[in-house]
Amino acid sequence: MDSLRVAWSWFALLALTAVAVAAGACREVDTAVFDVVQSVRAPALDLAASLISVFGQTGLTIAVALAIAVLRFRAYPRAALIPLFIFATLAFEAALKLLIPEAPPPHERSRGVDLVPFIHSPFASSFPSGHVARFAFLVRIVDPIPTWVLGVGIVVMALTRIYLGEHWLSDTIGGAILGLGVANAARTLR
Repeated sequence: MDSLRVAWSWFALLALTAVAVAAGACREVDTAVFDVVQSVRAPALDLAASLISVFGQTGLTIAVALAIAVLRFRAYPRAALIPLFIFATLAFEAALKLLIPEAPPPHERSRGVDLVPFIHSPFASSFPSGHVARFAFLVRIVDPIPTWVLGVGIVVMALTRIYLGEHWLSDTIGGAILGLGVANAARTLR
């Protein structure tokens, strides 16, 4: 039952974050952080950030969720539901992008290396970051993983999304909260 309580806490925090973003309360901090992260510029970082971002892409995260379900099914038959939870993450992401009209960073500030064909979001809103949400879900669902590794991984993914000019800080925070909330809900099925 603790995981369910934790999941609801994450969803409550996500609701508060969404309200703050919708009210424009994050704009000043978002812009300041974006400018600082974007001030660092190097072709090697463009490539590294692009490589890291691949681990949050929809297709790859669905494939990894399927692999985790297959590999863990024997020990945990309910692991078969893990792909449903990644789809729930996608559904929550889409709903929030439709409900929260948060404009993404200016397109001219985007950078990166096209490593694989990216499917660009059909949504005009950038809140929450789907890459961060899906990545946070996957790293939280893997057991055992030290909390500090989980945190560092999510922060690195979030920074790559800001560095590449795709998201604001608040988008990445919202994505992390969403992914962790859904992962904790999934963990209640053990």
